[in-house]
Amino acid sequence: MTTGSTWSTKGAIATGFAGTILPNDLFTDEEKSARFDAVDRAVAVLRVLERSDQPMSLSMIAREVGLGQPTTSRYVASLVGHGLIEKVNGNRYVLGIGLYILGQKSLHRRDVRTVAHPYLETLHEQFNETVSFALWLRHEVVVVDCIEAMQTLRQGASVGVVNPWHATSLGKSILAWLDPHEVDVLLKQPGLPRYTYNTLTTVDQLRAEFPLIRERGYAIDNEESAIGGRCIGAPVFDQSGRPLGAISISGPIARVTDENVPSTGGRIAEIAGQISRAMGYSGKPSRDTRQV
Repeated sequence: MTTGSTWSTKGAIATGFAGTILPNDLFTDEEKSARFDAVDRAVAVLRVLERSDQPMSLSMIAREVGLGQPTTSRYVASLVGHGLIEKVNGNRYVLGIGLYILGQKSLHRRDVRTVAHPYLETLHEQFNETVSFALWLRHEVVVVDCIEAMQTLRQGASVGVVNPWHATSLGKSILAWLDPHEVDVLLKQPGLPRYTYNTLTTVDQLRAEFPLIRERGYAIDNEESAIGGRCIGAPVFDQSGRPLGAISISGPIARVTDENVPSTGGRIAEIAGQISRAMGYSGKPSRDTRQV
């Protein structure tokens, strides 16, 4: 089991974006020299612009930050290049749209479980099977929320568990919407180990399922990760149409039967679509049309 936290981070800088201090007010020149590294100085520039009610000139920024104008100019130019500051009215500066985009992404990552959880509860109440929500984090599919079935015989799930891409409905439902190069990269490191006699152990076998997954809107783990268990999963898309994760229902094959797969899968895909729209998805997945 792999666990990790992407929901809270310790400040990498002394003041942070939520700070309220201006270094020029609190530190002597010697303290500034010892304390300020490149990140501190860049953040100080951003904080000065945040506190200003109007666009600021370079000299104004330099004065407020407490740095020389040539040094301030270098930091401002770099921040402009990254879209975190914008130049307006010829020679004045304001905070840039890049900060808004970063903020939106931060909120998106932080709040996605909160957004998804009521939808998971809806599935759990309807089917009384284990419901999971996993995010694509770096190169892994990591369960970030789950509600276990109330029945004695149930498929277990735990937050923090890393799912194999090729042998789970969570992983396959995401892979089906990625371009061929991304699929190769994600599968290269772990490979395709066999877990059961049903596990797909070649990339060609896996790719052959992708058109059907995209057509019906969900993927199936048919005793591919564990004998006796069946799992149905559907992708959750972000506002750009990229899969950010997936939701699934899992249970014993005696209850999650072949006959029930179409109706259950359709319902999971429907709920996944509702979560996607709540995350800003407009209805058209983004993927390379060369994918087979």
